[in-house]
Amino acid sequence: MKTHQEPIEFKSKDIYLSSVLKAFNVPIIKVLNSGRHGVFVFKYSKELENLISQFFNDELKINPRVLFECCKTLKSMAFSTIGDVR
Repeated sequence: MKTHQEPIEFKSKDIYLSSVLKAFNVPIIKVLNSGRHGVFVFKYSKELENLISQFFNDELKINPRVLFECCKTLKSMAFSTIGDVR
């Protein structure tokens, strides 16, 4: 009998979704190089699923400054990973 295993990580190229996840303290495991883009790898959890659902249903409330800071940090991480220093 096979049991359903939950994934251990979630991957996203979406900088905005990734910024929201970071702002809500979802742990980042690593950033992968995918050619011209970074791929953000987060630790999977049920909370992560709920945040993703709320993100796409426009149900989240977030401090704009926190969101912009997270976006800036993730862009820096992605550029560093892909070797594009701007």
